[in-house]
Amino acid sequence: MINALQHIGIGVADLERSWEFYRKLGFDVPMTTDKSYIPRLAPLTGGNYERRVVFAGNLLGGAAIEIFQFTSTNPQPLSKHWKWGDPGISSIALKVPDLAAAMKLFEDSEIISHPQEWQAKPEWKAALVKDRDGILINLMEIPDISYSLKLPDIQAGGIIFPTVAVSDIERSLTFYRDVLDYSEIVYDWKGVDSTLASIPGGRRKQRRVMLSNPKPSTSFFSFYLDRGMIELVEVRGRKAPHIFYRRRWGDIGITEIGFDVYDIKTTFQELVDNGTESVVEPNVEEDSFEGGASALFGYVADPDNTMIELAEPTRLKITKKLSLNLKKRKPGKPFPKWLMKLSRLNRYQ
Repeated sequence: MINALQHIGIGVADLERSWEFYRKLGFDVPMTTDKSYIPRLAPLTGGNYERRVVFAGNLLGGAAIEIFQFTSTNPQPLSKHWKWGDPGISSIALKVPDLAAAMKLFEDSEIISHPQEWQAKPEWKAALVKDRDGILINLMEIPDISYSLKLPDIQAGGIIFPTVAVSDIERSLTFYRDVLDYSEIVYDWKGVDSTLASIPGGRRKQRRVMLSNPKPSTSFFSFYLDRGMIELVEVRGRKAPHIFYRRRWGDIGITEIGFDVYDIKTTFQELVDNGTESVVEPNVEEDSFEGGASALFGYVADPDNTMIELAEPTRLKITKKLSLNLKKRKPGKPFPKWLMKLSRLNRYQ
């Protein structure tokens, strides 16, 4: 009952600064905005803190981004001791139609590696950059990948995969491949990734496995959202604590992988029955957010305690005047393309 890769969450120091950055990358359709306390998140954050959130989509398609900033406490930076391969979500990847054109968006950003072949799959082209908080972003030009809308003023699309560093890749494969059903192996590569040479720990030998789910998306929003992919990375000899160890979930870094689901209670229970750790049980009453959206959500953890959010949207605002009640929609029946295209009218002005 997992329908699509819905979003990736990131904790930031300054939400306005970060969203300005991600708007330039095409994440300029705000689906929800919110500023509130959510006591249910205390098992994640370690307390009942106020936070601001912007959940924004990209009209080229791919997973959305959820930008999260603590407002009643100071967000803590990544550990100075962090190295590539420490368990947690290491980076995100955006699909781009033209890598050379997309690189112009990063003229004032830190570029880790310029466009070149993706070592694990040479027919792909990639570059690696950092956002305003030092979060790693891969720009991926992949032949024959689909785009929802092609607009001349958008040079980068949505998220196509997170890279998840793990302590035991075989154990993690059991979870992501067999439990979450990302069952197709796109590549299984071993070596030293030269593009990471300037990243702490990036010169070590590693194993990278890319997983996909070959089934089509069954989300209401499948015009924009597909199954995406998940890349697992294990660095030889690197056995460090999780990137949020002794920090709060929501501090600076990539916080979660979010999946779009139907019947969240049944899906959540099925994962728990398969040995997945329950972190925050799904809510009974939907949470409403500024902007007219509402949802049910819950959290489980992967074998290294990386957070997985299950989200069942119950209401979505397409335009300022059009709001959709998703509870009345038949599961498995996506909204028509013409209706989803109206979301371009809701771009940030």
